[in-house]
Amino acid sequence: MYTVGPLTLIYIIYETFKYSKIERQKLLAAMIFIVFSIFFWAFFEQAGGSLSLFAEHNLNKKVVGIPMDPNVINNSSNSVFVIIISPLIGLLWLWLNKRRIEPNTVVKFGLGFLFLSAAFYVFYYTRFFADVNGITSLNVFTLAYFVITLGELCLSPIGLSIMTKLAPKPLHGVMMGMWFLASAYGQYAAGLLGAGMATLNEKATLTEKLMSYTEGYKQLSIYALIAGIILIAVSPLIRKIMHEVH
Repeated sequence: MYTVGPLTLIYIIYETFKYSKIERQKLLAAMIFIVFSIFFWAFFEQAGGSLSLFAEHNLNKKVVGIPMDPNVINNSSNSVFVIIISPLIGLLWLWLNKRRIEPNTVVKFGLGFLFLSAAFYVFYYTRFFADVNGITSLNVFTLAYFVITLGELCLSPIGLSIMTKLAPKPLHGVMMGMWFLASAYGQYAAGLLGAGMATLNEKATLTEKLMSYTEGYKQLSIYALIAGIILIAVSPLIRKIMHEVH
């Protein structure tokens, strides 16, 4: 992360001088998507850290009345929702495209952040369903994963596709590598953010832990909302440097 990323970035900058102004602008657009994806994954990838601890300590063990280990929901619900929802999202884009109202890639990225913001607000909102012992609703927690999956489906598959559309053919592999490296940076940042949410008091009550984690999720919700608004606001400028790529 500390060597391959910077060296690859230097290599890409060096390679850009071999291409026309239009191709350089497309590469710049690709790098903007990559940078924003780092922030997205930094917020999104809490499942292996803070959300895992939150599920372990602060959730009841029933979802829609069915007994369930909260960390089974934490570890699997995103994948289940991806399988269920992704065909529907794909059909939605096709339906909108036929009516010439499909949002462009930049707006879809922005929508990804807005759904991410909404999901973390739902994680935050679990505090209002807690009992006196600091145990809260697994149903609301699961709903948050449904919303966060919508955000992922607005960004991840589109980002994979846009890398090869924006990069010159000789740089396809390198840019795809940068996209996945951005995910690694994001997950590293996610660990730091998750650690920052934990209460420093090892003897903290479950209610104190609940308040600490949900306050952190509220902050992530705000940051994701700001990122989404910025992306949508500047989408005309980014679309301009993407040229014919939709």
